[in-house]
Parts: sequence; C-alpha cells; structure tokens
Amino acid sequence: MKLNRIFRETFFITVIFIITNIVLASQNDKFNPDKFLKDVQQHYKKLEDFVIEFTKEISSPVIKGGQISKGKLYFLNKNRYRLEIDGQLIISDGETIYNYSKKAKRVVITKFEENFFSAENLLTNFPQNFKSEFLGEEKLGNKNVFKFRLLPASSNPEFKLMYLWISQEKIIQKIQVEDWAGNIYYFSILSFNSNQKLKDDLIKFKIPSGVKVVDLR
Repeated sequence: MKLNRIFRETFFITVIFIITNIVLASQNDKFNPDKFLKDVQQHYKKLEDFVIEFTKEISSPVIKGGQISKGKLYFLNKNRYRLEIDGQLIISDGETIYNYSKKAKRVVITKFEENFFSAENLLTNFPQNFKSEFLGEEKLGNKNVFKFRLLPASSNPEFKLMYLWISQEKIIQKIQVEDWAGNIYYFSILSFNSNQKLKDDLIKFKIPSGVKVVDLR
C-alpha cells in the first residue's frame, strides 16, 4: 500500500535519529549498557539541529542482489526534517509530511499525526519502548565494537528486531533492521554535523507543476 511505503520511509528516519543520538552519548569510565542507552534521551533533547549523510542497503529474500543507496538528512527538531534519498524528497514541517517522488512525478501529503513513527515520541520513551540486550564485544573491521539487540516492547507491524554495533568511542558503526517479511536493512553513517543553524527554508515545500498530488489529510 502507498501509505505503508510512506511509513517505512519515515521509519528509516526514526532509525537514523536513534543512531545519531547514540553517537552523542556521553563517555563513562566504566561501560554501563543500560546507562549508555538511557543517555540517548538526554542528549537528544539537547540537539538544536544536525545534518547526516548515510548509506542504506536492503537485502530481500525475493529480490536478487542488494540495493544500496545514499541519503542526506537535515533535522531541525520538533519533528521537522528534510530527507533526500533515492531521488525521493520527504519533508516534514511538524504538521504535514510531503513525500515527493521525482521519478513518479507524484506528491503524497499526510498529516504528521497519521505518521505512525514519530521520531521524537519514540526517542522520548526510548528505551522503554524497546527490550534491549547487550550482546558483548565484537571485532568490526579494525575496531572493537559493542553489539546490542533491540526488540519492540509491544507488537510492531514494521520491524521484527534491530541490531546496533557501537564503537568504544560511542560512534555507531553499523545498524541492522529486520522486518517480518525477512527484509534486512543496513544503515551506515558517513558523516554527522550538529548545530548547523539550519534555516526553516529547508522544510518548506512547494509542489512542482505537472505532478500528481495525493492528499491524504
């Protein structure tokens, strides 16, 4: 369904928010998995804005070969963001979401409240909304990393489980999300920059001429 696809794309944004905030978690003299994850909330609340570049890879049991794409996310807080990925532009001004596909020449408009995955609400209740398990240390490339497994505390229609690999410097190296259909999504952060004094113009959307508009508000 078209609406479900919108939810999935927005969920990708939520995942990125989780990644970004763990990157900002404070250093501890002794590693404490529970405190490490709880610090996400406090650091998230302190963010003014941020810009990240990332790659997304999809592995599917029904599609041969991986699908790799590169994206960029501008986050202005209060559920306002701009996501550019796969020739697609998703903009939220905190009240309305515009999902524009240049290739399909179509804009899908929804109310923000209809977006099941609110990144800020999710993070405000994180990690209470997840059952987390610290799986120990692993070697990832040339780095030692901490591995976590996260499961929704209640039934979640979008994903089955999530894995995070976090370096000793508290920087996310890898994230893996698996949905109920067996699709696996991998995210890697290429760059992260906070407090960029982003302008509101980034989350203003003007509908291009000649495109189909699907207004679901």
